[in-house]
Amino acid sequence: MLGLISSCDATVTIRITSVKEKKVVRTITGRQDHAAGPVWFLVQAVTDQGYQLAPGRYSAAITATGARGTASRVLKRPFTLTLTPPRGRLDGYVVPNLPAIARQLKISPGGQLVTAVAAKGNLVTAGVRRGDVITKVNGLDVITPGQWTAALKALPADTPVPIEYRRGAEVRMGTLQVPPDWNPAPDYAKTFTVLVRRNPRTLGFLLASARDRLDAGKPAEAQAQFDTWPAGLRATAIGQMLRGEILIARDDLKGALAAYGAATAKDPALAPALLGQGLVLTRLERTGDAVPVFQATVAADPGNAVANAFLAYALVATKQYDGAIAAATEAARLDPNYEDGPIALGLALIATGEKAKGVAQLKKGLLQMADQKRADQLIAENLEPNAA
Repeated sequence: MLGLISSCDATVTIRITSVKEKKVVRTITGRQDHAAGPVWFLVQAVTDQGYQLAPGRYSAAITATGARGTASRVLKRPFTLTLTPPRGRLDGYVVPNLPAIARQLKISPGGQLVTAVAAKGNLVTAGVRRGDVITKVNGLDVITPGQWTAALKALPADTPVPIEYRRGAEVRMGTLQVPPDWNPAPDYAKTFTVLVRRNPRTLGFLLASARDRLDAGKPAEAQAQFDTWPAGLRATAIGQMLRGEILIARDDLKGALAAYGAATAKDPALAPALLGQGLVLTRLERTGDAVPVFQATVAADPGNAVANAFLAYALVATKQYDGAIAAATEAARLDPNYEDGPIALGLALIATGEKAKGVAQLKKGLLQMADQKRADQLIAENLEPNAA
């Protein structure tokens, strides 16, 4: 985070120079309508071309230009860039082992069903095969979808960690070492084509194959797959949940809301569908309606940091600040690597008048954020008006 105070409306420009290479590696120009007062930037550690900056010594040169074209003096500040250890990337595809999926496979519910693995990959080396159910990674339980999301964010790269999984009723242990998450994910499309052809009624495999197409940014292909599902499976809670995910990818929010509503009507404890329903209600600016849906999500999946954080956002929007602080604090506890926990907490604290604490939490969350556009919006709407 980089902050300054401008004495007038101005456009701020930041130039980052590598001390070792003696050249400018990044130039950032703020919006033209920065009002007089505090100005903040979240500066990503990448070059203008989007490549990761190397650790080492840099300097930041900051100038401001007023409406009449008058430039300020140059402010220069040295800094040293250090990088946090990279996260790991799993080379397999999993879906939650939801009760309906588990019943069909005649196994115990809970955990993450492995539906595809990379040939000779890290999961295979650890002993994991398709059809196994992962229950613990690096000492963290991954029984629920929320626990799985948090465990993946905490998974270190190039570091051996224990993994626990079930094969049928047998619990097995292995050692997993995965590459950094900047490596491309394996392409599972051909694997799923064969798998679904051989198992045309296996819900877990059908769900994984369609979600893989959504992950690839191809909702039309996911829809085409869904259309081939047996009618009885399309009508299930999981089928309607997937339909909601496809419609969100197509920006059909009202259609997605109807699909999620059908899913949760069939299974009121289906946490991923409840979460999707709450997020759609929020995007439709029906925040009051989203509150009980997020509360139901948290009840169904207490370890879900995302559900707790968005419950906190909804409670802030409806001026239920004590509940918002509790939910945001729980989100940050569940997943310290998730930016929306401290951001939601910061907004709640600012709303209750605890500005200094709130700004500190906002900054903490922003430093974890990879979405530059969203970060700029949060800074403009919440940080700059509250921090000097």
